[in-house]
Amino acid sequence: MIDLSKIDDETLLARGAYSTIRAAHEDAKKELSILCGELSSTATKVLRQMQPGEDEIPTSVEVLIASGRATMDLIEACAKRIESLAAQKQGVRQQAWGRK
Repeated sequence: MIDLSKIDDETLLARGAYSTIRAAHEDAKKELSILCGELSSTATKVLRQMQPGEDEIPTSVEVLIASGRATMDLIEACAKRIESLAAQKQGVRQQAWGRK
């Protein structure tokens, strides 16, 4: 068992901040994974729609392309958030864990 009374308040606060930032960072990476899957799915749907049966004419993929663009925007925002959280986590790490 850890005696928390032996750890100064500043260190405990920094470790709590680190843990909170780390959790948000992990959540953002999961979100990015989901968004990348959605983008991949959109590409598959476009390909499928452009390759109809023998005598069929392909239908417009305009809606799919718009969806893909919107997903790319979300991916870009999520990637920036991940970068920011990683930098923030690194900044708190030294305060929280000292020499580690």
